[in-house]
Amino acid sequence: MVDALLAFYDEGDHQPGAAKIAARAGVSERTVFRYFDDLDSLAAAAIEVQVARVAPVFVPPNPDGPLDTRIAALVTQRTRIYAATAVATRAAHLFETQSPAITRALKFRRSLLRDQLTALFAPELAARDARARGELLDALETAASLETLEQLRTVAGHSARRAQAIVTRILRSLLTT
Repeated sequence: MVDALLAFYDEGDHQPGAAKIAARAGVSERTVFRYFDDLDSLAAAAIEVQVARVAPVFVPPNPDGPLDTRIAALVTQRTRIYAATAVATRAAHLFETQSPAITRALKFRRSLLRDQLTALFAPELAARDARARGELLDALETAASLETLEQLRTVAGHSARRAQAIVTRILRSLLTT
C-alpha cells in the first residue's frame, strides 16, 4: 500500500484516494484501513519508506577545504537531493497544512539541511555578528533550498547544469561579500 501511494506520487497523482491505492496494491479498501487509521497514517508510513530510500543523498558535504570546494559540494548534494525527492516533495507541499505527518517530515528536512549549512559554512558565519550571521544563514538556506531548485528547473525552465551554476553564483556572492 505504501509502495502504491509512492507510485502514484511518482506519476504526479498527489491525491489518489483509498480506493485507488487499494486497487493498485491489490487489496480491498477495507484492508487499507485495517492497517492504517487514516490516509495521514498511510502518508506517514510512505514518508518513512521514502526517507530510507533517499537517505544516502542527504549525507552532509565535507566541511573542510576552500570555500569554492565547499560550495560545489553543497550544490552537488542539493541537486542530488532535488532529483531524488522532487516528485514526493511536490506532493508533500500540497498537503503540508493538512497532514501533521507531512508537516513534521518537511520541518525535519528543513532543519537537517539548515544544520548542514551551519556546519559547512561555520567559518564564514563565525566572522559575522549575531544579526548578520542569522541573516546570512537565512539567505544561504533560501539560495540552497530545494524550493529554489524547483523554481529554477520547473518555473524558469533551466537545465540542471544551469540551475547549479545559478545557485553556485548566488552562494558565492553571499559568502564572499
